[in-house]
Amino acid sequence: MSRVQAFGRKHPLRLVTLAAAWVAAAALHGAAPPSPAVKLRGVDVRDVKWTEGFWAEKHDLCRRATLPSVEAALLDSRNSEQLINFKIAAGLESGNYRGTNWSDGDCYKWIEAMALMYACTGDPALDRKMDEWIAVIAKAQRPDGYLSTNMQLKKLTPFTPPPKGYGGTLHELYNFGHLLTAACVHHRCTGKDNFLRVARKAADLLHTTLQPGAPALAVTSGNMPVIMGLIDLYRVTGDRRYLDTAKVVVDARGTLPNGTDLTQDHVPFREETEAVGHAVFATYLYCGAADLYAETGEKALWDALERIWQSAALRRTYITGGACAIPQGKSARGDSVHEAFGADYQLPNRTAYNETCANIGNAMWNWRMLQITGDAKYADMMERVLYNSALSGESVDGRNFFYANPLAWNGESGWPTKHFTEQRWFVHTCYCCPPQVARTLAGLGRWAYSVSDDGVWVHLYSGNTLQTRLPDGASVALAQETQYPWEGRVKITVTQTPDRPWTLNLRIPGWIRSAAVKVNGQHVADAAKPGTYAPVQRTWAAGDVVELDLPMEVRCMEANPAVEDCRNRAAVVRGPIVYCFEVPKDKGAENLWKAGVFLPENARFTPRHDKDFLGGITVLEGALLTRAGRDRFVEQNADALRAKPTGDWANVLYRALVPRRLKPPAEGTFAATLIPYFAWANRGPSLMEVWLPLAVGP
Repeated sequence: MSRVQAFGRKHPLRLVTLAAAWVAAAALHGAAPPSPAVKLRGVDVRDVKWTEGFWAEKHDLCRRATLPSVEAALLDSRNSEQLINFKIAAGLESGNYRGTNWSDGDCYKWIEAMALMYACTGDPALDRKMDEWIAVIAKAQRPDGYLSTNMQLKKLTPFTPPPKGYGGTLHELYNFGHLLTAACVHHRCTGKDNFLRVARKAADLLHTTLQPGAPALAVTSGNMPVIMGLIDLYRVTGDRRYLDTAKVVVDARGTLPNGTDLTQDHVPFREETEAVGHAVFATYLYCGAADLYAETGEKALWDALERIWQSAALRRTYITGGACAIPQGKSARGDSVHEAFGADYQLPNRTAYNETCANIGNAMWNWRMLQITGDAKYADMMERVLYNSALSGESVDGRNFFYANPLAWNGESGWPTKHFTEQRWFVHTCYCCPPQVARTLAGLGRWAYSVSDDGVWVHLYSGNTLQTRLPDGASVALAQETQYPWEGRVKITVTQTPDRPWTLNLRIPGWIRSAAVKVNGQHVADAAKPGTYAPVQRTWAAGDVVELDLPMEVRCMEANPAVEDCRNRAAVVRGPIVYCFEVPKDKGAENLWKAGVFLPENARFTPRHDKDFLGGITVLEGALLTRAGRDRFVEQNADALRAKPTGDWANVLYRALVPRRLKPPAEGTFAATLIPYFAWANRGPSLMEVWLPLAVGP
């Protein structure tokens, strides 16, 4: 449990505010007071226990399959990320440095995932394994606190100012950042200080190196989880130096003459107007800036974050939540970029890069924006990522992975970059994504709920129990039962409550047309507005039952006409799940696509849950059209198809397609089964499309 929760549970009768509890805890333990510029505060990972349904299954899969797979890969000599580098740097093994410059950081992500899983399960084997590797890492650390084995074993000079045309290749601050965050998570989850001591030595060196201001040194790595890591360490220890050092790193963006959009330092962060450059670099920077705002309340930071969010969410993000459009190209300012946000509405499908780390980074950023504001639009984006472009990075058996996540594959060879693969892999030339998936799934309970001064906020729906405290120290416990996202019925039972009014805030997804809320069988009038939180306030009693009905209608979605690749195409969505049409090559996919695959805009799909297919999913069954069927359909509906859809596309990237009055297809159809996009590429090489061409003419 966190230090604040430990304090609150030790003194349950002290009805103090959360801020006061934090101040008292800080005096006892050295922790920082609560973030002052946030509306919501997350719960501890061990406060949430997954019990049934979608996320319970994914969490257990992470424990059984993903964590062991990641460990095996980090110990495999073929892999790009290598745990053995720590043993070599510690003098426990002989040899040269192996793998990428960012290997250390991804190994720390694996330890972070183990710590989060340990907090949920109490598995002593995980505790022992973490201690074994932490001892090796501590031995690899230099006496002055420096720890980046790529630099140490290659005998490179630490913190060297970047050369002209810098592309962020050394990744020292990436490695430092993941070290700091993993150590803080480990401390919170185990109560131990062995990893935290390593992190504090490293952060003390960063403070000495970067203060009172060394912009040339603060940008030696384009990938910046170090901002998040320093603020995590400030929150755990209360040491203001770490917060000040994080601010130095943010302040350094855009201050050097050789800055580039690739690394988000062409212009100062507070002046930025768009989401630009390498999407992992970007989302990590935006996460760090949001954390800095949460601690300082600096208006210029928030103004920049909101401008950038609007650029990303309204013009540069895929329907799956993917946040990385182009493998390589130029930014609008003329800088060379790769694995990057594109220009406005530049969202190609087959060449969509959508690196798994960038997609999850998008969810991490939106989680932070949600905590600051309580605005459901950020929760909607977080959910979109989690159910689609985050899970598409992992196989349904939890053991193999994707780096890039395109929205179409036509079976041809010659992918745009080496990281596009037609089949999932166990080891890879850039293995950053699997531990990113692992730590996200292991710690997802932290994203399911928040608390605020007025009560509890429910962000994610899946079977679980919550046992937490409100800001005044009062205990609250809930039990949630649902098969969401396959079904839309959610039942929440209050199992523990204070004897006073408080509010249960239920997220009503923005994708829904209408929803209903009942308390003890009675409708709550006007509570369920799409794209908001429905506040239900009362003096609750143990046994009270809240029922939420979220109808899971199948919707065809259209993209803003400015998205060239999606013109005259539609995507099929049900609830938060984006679907695709996928057929394995060995099932005749190439012949099927040659004959034509077209979607009538008035198509009807029937959901069917198959617990034995692709890990247990709900498929959509319906009819698509061949090319000949498309031609006949267009001929039959020629007059109706001349009527052009209307509507304002201002600040709208995707919306539900309203079908015209069309006759149903009479011939040229074939039975089609659509699967969730996240489950594609689990049956061997397969042709796939998310955005199906509409039957509107040749």
